[in-house]
Amino acid sequence: MRIRDITIRAGRSLKHAKARTLLTSLAIGVGAFTIVLSLAVGAGGRQYTSDIISSNTNESALYNISIKQDDSSDSSKPKKYTDTQIANYGGYEMVLLNQSDIDKISEVNGVKSVTPYLTVSPKYVTREGQDKYQASVELFHSEVKLEYVAGNADGIENESIIIPDEYREALGFENASDAIGQKIQIYIEKGSSNPLNPEIKAFEYTIVGVNKKPTVAINGGTALQMASSNMKIINDYNLQGTSTYGTYLSASAMVEDGVSTETVKNNLNEAGYEAKTAEDLMGFIFQFIDVLQAILIGFGALAVLTSVFGIINTQYISVLERTQQIGLMKALGMRRRDVGRLFKLEAAWVGFLGGSIGSVLAVVGGTIANPAISKALNIGDVNLIIFEPSSVAMVVVGLIFVSVVSGIMPARKAAKLNPIEALRTE
Repeated sequence: MRIRDITIRAGRSLKHAKARTLLTSLAIGVGAFTIVLSLAVGAGGRQYTSDIISSNTNESALYNISIKQDDSSDSSKPKKYTDTQIANYGGYEMVLLNQSDIDKISEVNGVKSVTPYLTVSPKYVTREGQDKYQASVELFHSEVKLEYVAGNADGIENESIIIPDEYREALGFENASDAIGQKIQIYIEKGSSNPLNPEIKAFEYTIVGVNKKPTVAINGGTALQMASSNMKIINDYNLQGTSTYGTYLSASAMVEDGVSTETVKNNLNEAGYEAKTAEDLMGFIFQFIDVLQAILIGFGALAVLTSVFGIINTQYISVLERTQQIGLMKALGMRRRDVGRLFKLEAAWVGFLGGSIGSVLAVVGGTIANPAISKALNIGDVNLIIFEPSSVAMVVVGLIFVSVVSGIMPARKAAKLNPIEALRTE
């Protein structure tokens, strides 16, 4: 008997037990729904993370370059004095970089340029006739894709600055366009001055760009940004006379064209420095997504495992109900192998129906939920649930295979029935 005929026959047999077939298929559908949705959430999370990386970092750059720490020493014992500057952050000590370190990093094979990490917390920022506001100033990175309300980064090197739209409003500009070309003052306190009578100096900068909070961003986009040359001036004034003057927490480096970031990272490691690639910075997010996805798939697998027993039970009942029919088919010349195939194909149909129903419901539900999730998380027009056709197809095929395996024992029982005894069964 041809496979095509057996397949058609299996489909007809299932139609005679519609309610039972539907209930068994829905049990499989629950597992399919959970697995397909979890795969889509994982794909969406990884895509969103990749967008964050591409929008906020440069694949040809290395970040958080710092002096390699010696983890072999016993932290419970007193440490020997060293001339190197050390910063303590919540009990974690970090050796600061100095200019000789910057020069040494620049000479590492594959490094194109090095930029020390600079961040300044001004006393306040203001403009003539306006209130004073607290602010933080960060280094402008050309690879970070800012979303401008007005202006751009052209001329950022010429004592200019980019301000967030929130500061534009606070500083009294009616709209973003009015802020372009205007001047603001950043007041910096000299580090070595007397706290009771601090020396505060005003640095004036021209606004060249107004940016809004990016859709995908590592930071909130609320810091003022300026070029490294201008940052170094106010940073040096802020640290002048202190023990940390001329030191840097870390640095970033651009890699030469055609050179792998991993290669340069290893070269820096050999030179005594630690560095992170763009993917390293977001590695913990990818790990979290993988763990979350594994948990969700685990719940789906439990649902599928439960449905396996349902398939076996359904098929055994079907064999018992159709014992005479099986005996008649064998008496008319149907081979044992074909009888076994009939019940295996019936199980395959159940798996296909369950997988298809669950997958369709997952796709429809995820598509409807996407805008609501994006709105609730305030991440703009970004889909966190992405369905990949290959993944959906793989789930359906996998469930068909599981169903066929589940139907092997009932199929063997049907194939072994004696036709004469089967025909006598009432």
